[in-house]
Amino acid sequence: GLNIYSYSILCLLQDIDGGCYWLRTTRLILERFKALEMYPKLRFFQCSFLTCWKEPFQSVTNDLLQCHQQAIIVGDVEYAVFSSHIQCQFMILSGSHLAAAEKQCVVLSKEMIRLNQVQSLLEHSSIHNMVLQLAGGDDTAFDFPEISFKSEDEVLDEAESSGKIVIANSIYTNRVMRAFFFRNYNYAKDMTKKYAALVGNESLRFQTIFYVFYEGLLAFRLARTEADREHWRLIGQKSINTYQTWVKHSEWNF
Repeated sequence: GLNIYSYSILCLLQDIDGGCYWLRTTRLILERFKALEMYPKLRFFQCSFLTCWKEPFQSVTNDLLQCHQQAIIVGDVEYAVFSSHIQCQFMILSGSHLAAAEKQCVVLSKEMIRLNQVQSLLEHSSIHNMVLQLAGGDDTAFDFPEISFKSEDEVLDEAESSGKIVIANSIYTNRVMRAFFFRNYNYAKDMTKKYAALVGNESLRFQTIFYVFYEGLLAFRLARTEADREHWRLIGQKSINTYQTWVKHSEWNF
């Protein structure tokens, strides 16, 4: 219960310090009662939703690797896969070499299939797809017989129709970044509008860190070329203001 409470304080109330405080309290309770089977789940929430706002991304990836190993030991395959998935995203978004990132994506995809975690594979395939495109390779992220969806568009349609906001959030964030990398600014602009319509700004997730950054870069680029330049300038300034708020929690990341 306290674990969900700490998560809600951060994601819904956007209180980073409060969320971290209650998470530390929860961890102390589990350690006091030696509830080892629950520890991987707690550590996953700690790394993927909370400490990424406080600790350097590189240290968070190491913690997630340990979380994966602990979850395997206690037989919690769901959170073992979750941990690997978030670790893989942190590696890629923190500047990992594309060849190493692609190898990591393939290994994780196979593990998800082996452990029958196909739902997680759908979200993971989007980040894998981005790595393949950046590396100039073929789109093979969905080439698994275990996946009924054969493209990112199909996964996004399903996520939107079924209310799976987390998956839609991840895909739109990846698409904005991907479009910016390839200077496809009109497409990136369309994706930011769809993101705002579906996801909005009501919650904080670690993907929010990257979305706000690239939306800001895109906004300042569009402010130089679009007719409604003041609109885009204000969005860019909002991104700067947001990061100025976050930097007090982690000068390393922000």
